[in-house]
Amino acid sequence: MTNLIEGPSERAGQSSRKSGYFAALFLLTLVAGGAGAGLAKYVSDYTEQEVHGRIRQQQSFTETMPFSPSTRLQVLEPLVTNLASPSEAWIRIQASVLLDKDTEGDVSVMKKKVEDDFLSYLRTLTLSHLEGGVGLQHLREDLTERARTRTKGQIHEVILESVVIQ
Repeated sequence: MTNLIEGPSERAGQSSRKSGYFAALFLLTLVAGGAGAGLAKYVSDYTEQEVHGRIRQQQSFTETMPFSPSTRLQVLEPLVTNLASPSEAWIRIQASVLLDKDTEGDVSVMKKKVEDDFLSYLRTLTLSHLEGGVGLQHLREDLTERARTRTKGQIHEVILESVVIQ
């Protein structure tokens, strides 16, 4: 028998390299899985917070409405009249009003009184009062104030549907 001493063979080196490769691959898979789970948890929590925030915002909007949910919309007849200055300029307004559901008296009589009041107010306006978005905003606010005064607060708001100046 011969006594031969064998040195480390290449097979032992290959098996340790393969086991090192699989260990690194397993560790990298664990890190990637953990990062993915963490990101999914973060996105889920963020989405849930946004949804709850929007629900709270909608609830607070209905609680802070300037009028009750039982308010109803009444369409006024189109109003056509000339302006104070220039006298050849005409204005046509289509508007609606928001009323309480339990209004006192006849609604049609109230609408006619408001329409008459609006016509008398529109005849006092000049073209320069109505220029631009600010002019239309002031017109809406003035009409709302006049309607509230005329109906003793039964009308909440005037909604301008169309304004044509010719």
